[in-house]
Amino acid sequence: MTVETAQQRLARIFALQKTAYLNAPNPSADVRIDRMRRIPVMLRKHREAILAALDADFGGHSRELGDLIEILGMVDRAEFNIHNIAKWMKPIPKTVNPVILGKSKAYVQYQPKGVVGNMVSWNFPFDIGLGPTLDALGAGNRVIIKPSDLSPACGRVLQDMVAETFDENEVAVVNGDIELAKHFPTLSWDHLIYTGSGTVGREVMKAAAANLVPVTLELGGKCPTVIDAEAALDALTIETVAGIKAIKRGQMCVSVDYCLVPETSLLAFTQALAAYMNAHFGKNHGAQHSCGIVSDRHMARLNQLVQDARDSGAEVIQIGDDLLPGDRHMPFYLIVNPSDDCAVMREEIFGPLLPIKTYQDTQDAIRQINAGDRPLGLYVFSKNRQFIDEVTQNTHSGGVAINTIAAQAAMPSMGFGGSGGSGMGRHHGEEGFREFSNPRGYFVREAGGVVDWVRPPYGEGTQKLIHEVAYASTAKKLQFAIPQLIKNLFAKD
Repeated sequence: MTVETAQQRLARIFALQKTAYLNAPNPSADVRIDRMRRIPVMLRKHREAILAALDADFGGHSRELGDLIEILGMVDRAEFNIHNIAKWMKPIPKTVNPVILGKSKAYVQYQPKGVVGNMVSWNFPFDIGLGPTLDALGAGNRVIIKPSDLSPACGRVLQDMVAETFDENEVAVVNGDIELAKHFPTLSWDHLIYTGSGTVGREVMKAAAANLVPVTLELGGKCPTVIDAEAALDALTIETVAGIKAIKRGQMCVSVDYCLVPETSLLAFTQALAAYMNAHFGKNHGAQHSCGIVSDRHMARLNQLVQDARDSGAEVIQIGDDLLPGDRHMPFYLIVNPSDDCAVMREEIFGPLLPIKTYQDTQDAIRQINAGDRPLGLYVFSKNRQFIDEVTQNTHSGGVAINTIAAQAAMPSMGFGGSGGSGMGRHHGEEGFREFSNPRGYFVREAGGVVDWVRPPYGEGTQKLIHEVAYASTAKKLQFAIPQLIKNLFAKD
């Protein structure tokens, strides 16, 4: 018996889903709800397998972290979509000029796009695999999920539980290596979403462009956290910065990438942050609260960033003991005032390194943020409304969180996505529904109006519309409009 290759399996399922979509192009709200409702049931059933796969792929992974984000986060998104999908599917009326168009009507009806491809990042295999899938199913689509080859255990579990829960013509998972990843965006998808690095995102967009496939790109970037003098001394600020950095050991696109603090607050902030992190994440490098680095290659890159910072003269504060051989729970590092040309300030970190930079005044903080690409998230810690507004209104980012970090990415009700270098498009909730739908405009001709005057053959009515109405004074326009409205009111087909 011949075994399918990954590309053959993808081609077969892709054709199957294309046919299934054409046979049922506009599923009812009940059908969409049924498909979305299966996902929370599936996740709960396979909870232990999910947590074990995360532990295997990351060389150790917090159970609480897996539960909260990879499972319960998806349950919340499913419930929100299920509750609202019938409302989102309703036609949206559009304004019609009653003088010219009479009783005619116009509206937008969101229709399914068809078959959606979801290229998943390794850092949140189930969250990113199933979150956009929920939105695409809510929009009435069929979905093929391509997990990352860097999280193979999670990919296998995802494939097995989806195959058990869905027919292949509804949702399917196709695992494969880098060759499959390169091939995946070359298909004629009706929509393609990719989550990952900007470098790969550019290649995905190029490949998709050959078939004019619309894309959603979630690319991350260097998310800054701006802290004013008062907030720098606040315990909640310290706890939040440290706690969010500990999530996935910094391997999260909306994690704090670097902090900006006033010069006068640098020492106090750094000492308080180091003390808190040593107390809570120093022993065993906080292994019970976080996860390991995903691969030796990523570990080597992060260690090189630390060494480059040391070589450049920056102060490097290690949290906890040195890493033991074979352990992937890399220590956290605070890197104090690295230069702008230091690698840790030029690259998205995606790991347990936290640069702490200083700023002179608000304009200096804004200048530093705007010197780089537009980030996925921008975070401001302050009780000063003027300071918050000045920072947020003079910078650009995919989302903003005030006095916390990453919360904007966890809300089922709010669209999540980037801008510029951090991506394009949105998913989550209503914005996700619309992202994976075609906003189809409808115009329904009804009685009344003078719409016939605007098409050939042009005649007396056309001349009147142009010269006695369009180019006329307001008074003359009213002389035409009022009688015409009355006439339209009594018009019959």
